[in-house]
Amino acid sequence: MDKRKEANQRVKDRLFCALVEFAGRRDWSKLTVTELIRQAGVARASFYRNFQSVEALIDYGIQRMAQRYHEGMPYAGEDFHSREVMLYKFRFYREYAGLVLAFHHAKLSTTLLDVITDCEIDACGDMPVGSISKYELYFFSGAFYNMLLCWLESGAKEAPEAMAEEFLRIVNGRS
Repeated sequence: MDKRKEANQRVKDRLFCALVEFAGRRDWSKLTVTELIRQAGVARASFYRNFQSVEALIDYGIQRMAQRYHEGMPYAGEDFHSREVMLYKFRFYREYAGLVLAFHHAKLSTTLLDVITDCEIDACGDMPVGSISKYELYFFSGAFYNMLLCWLESGAKEAPEAMAEEFLRIVNGRS
């Protein structure tokens, strides 16, 4: 990556970090570009060179997280709900706990659930509209998201290994 692209990437990341710092303190829908650039320590022109709006910055953060998720996902053949994959998910989201909780506190939980569901669709394939089995994918995503959020909000005290095992136990109906 050339120096200009690297500098531009740093600006984007600083702006997104500033956005995350406002989570829980300030409604993101009321956040101004002026507040963001002041927090990030970047010029207004730098913001507008990269983003058209605060919403575009939010989308950038979502896309970066999804990209990192997919880059690290272990290939599990046909078993996208294997222990290895579940462990990856809990480890990944623990690493990004601040971001997940920022989206939650900014009242963008539905957006994050959509990202998690899209990751499931990418991994498992989209189900045909007429197929009743499509509901399994949405059930799985919702159950995972709610368990993840509860775990992160309580400080992620349990190890990702324990969370992966517990999630699979519940989903598979084991006692």
